[in-house]
Amino acid sequence: MCEDLGGNGRCGPANATDERTQLFVGQADEFIDKGLAQLGFSKLADVATAGLPNSREVEPVIIRDYRNIKADEMDQMVHQYFGREANTHFLVLNPDAPPRSTHPLLDLCGQLREAMPVAFPVSHPMETHPEAVSRFGRPDGTLKIYDLETKDGSNGYREQAETSEEFLAHNDGLGYAGAVEAVALYADSVPLAGGYTFFSNFVEKALYLAATDIEAFRSLFLPDAMTALRPRGKGAICVTTPICFINEQDQPQVFFRVRTGEYQISWRTDVPALVRGIKFLNEMAKPFAPGSTFVHLMRKGQGSIARNGFAVHGRTAFLNGKELGQRRVLARKWFMTAERHTVYKHVPGMHIKRTYAAIYPELFGEARLYGEWNYDSKLGCNINSIAAE
Repeated sequence: MCEDLGGNGRCGPANATDERTQLFVGQADEFIDKGLAQLGFSKLADVATAGLPNSREVEPVIIRDYRNIKADEMDQMVHQYFGREANTHFLVLNPDAPPRSTHPLLDLCGQLREAMPVAFPVSHPMETHPEAVSRFGRPDGTLKIYDLETKDGSNGYREQAETSEEFLAHNDGLGYAGAVEAVALYADSVPLAGGYTFFSNFVEKALYLAATDIEAFRSLFLPDAMTALRPRGKGAICVTTPICFINEQDQPQVFFRVRTGEYQISWRTDVPALVRGIKFLNEMAKPFAPGSTFVHLMRKGQGSIARNGFAVHGRTAFLNGKELGQRRVLARKWFMTAERHTVYKHVPGMHIKRTYAAIYPELFGEARLYGEWNYDSKLGCNINSIAAE
């Protein structure tokens, strides 16, 4: 049976002026207070004063031995992660040393469990896919991201292997209800050229918008501000969500994607303030946009850990060489907000703070946060496969 509410996951647009919607949008005030505190600002005017400087490269934290991170190295990583960068950039000096676990990235993150939110790794189903095993050998607990030259989508692998073309800005984890807290990347091998990974702290950008256009900022909290549709394959899902919200950890969070061929992203066009807000965010999501940062993973053992609920990220195109050591292969690991989210799920909801989620249970209630849902293009809705059994 179809458990969804309609073709786009909602039963008509929320009335932007009715009492229920205004109660939901009221979390914008909490977002401002918590966002300012998180980023070290005392008031919104300070965010406007800080402005949107030129894009800059995040200086790498040099890790002398990834199996034994020193206190000063850890302090630098934590500072970057929780700072305005919302991303740690590290460079391991001994990438060829054998790991104590199964991969250097897991050794590194295992030592950061108490300092950064990397205590709850999730096992992605594609980590053990036969295509990856045939190319890289036994699974090592990380997902391999690389240029899959031939992709017909017939075996379901297309959704995870990437091309060498530009990969536009997004938060990771569509279908995971916003529960992916940190995204860790590690270069197993690097390309011949290109492949800049760029980041934009959208919590800070939202606060900047609040300081310059408060109505546009508040419109980002509409319960159906954005609908993201991945229409095909096992990963097909349709998610309707606010762009900014307070999550179940009582933290400010942003969920955003730039419209691409595979991801069909739509926004409400009947609210002028939201149209302005979306235009601003799309500009801020471009590679090397004002106020953004970037890293260039061009050495084995280089990597990053992004604060997924704060920063959108993307990558410019890259060029692989013909030799094995000239091909870009990244190891990726997702870390969740809580242990209960480490179980695989594929859902149309979003983990919003219960106070606000209860206002729109048809979009963010418990029923829409667990299980394995799949978007049926013929029916035009998400189906809960567990409920249908």
